Amino acid sequence: MAFSDDVNAFAAKVKRKQQALLVGTVELLHTSIVDGHAMTGAPGQPVDISTLKNSWQITFPDPNTAQTATNIIYAKPIEDGVGVYGPLTLRSKTGGFHSVKLTRAAWPKIVTHISWLNRGLA
Repeated sequence: MAFSDDVNAFAAKVKRKQQALLVGTVELLHTSIVDGHAMTGAPGQPVDISTLKNSWQITFPDPNTAQTATNIIYAKPIEDGVGVYGPLTLRSKTGGFHSVKLTRAAWPKIVTHISWLNRGLA
């Protein structure tokens, strides 16, 4: 095998690992925001009729970028726990406030965890 073949094989392996890291981290990030996760401490979205919870979508605008977002106008007040008239009262038995903030704060843990899970990826 020529040196260039070795370099090409290595580059392909790096690309596979990079893609697995991207997909894995965005999936865990999405789960943390929507359903909550012990690693991040995020409670997930409060549920009344599941509109907000079901509105969170993962998109891949390009091969190296992933996003999870919602277009629900009241998502920010629910995230912050503050509405137009002041603090909100959480009535849902599941979920809570600050899932996005807690997930973002745990980003290094998410990346480390997914990297560890993918360590043996060929």
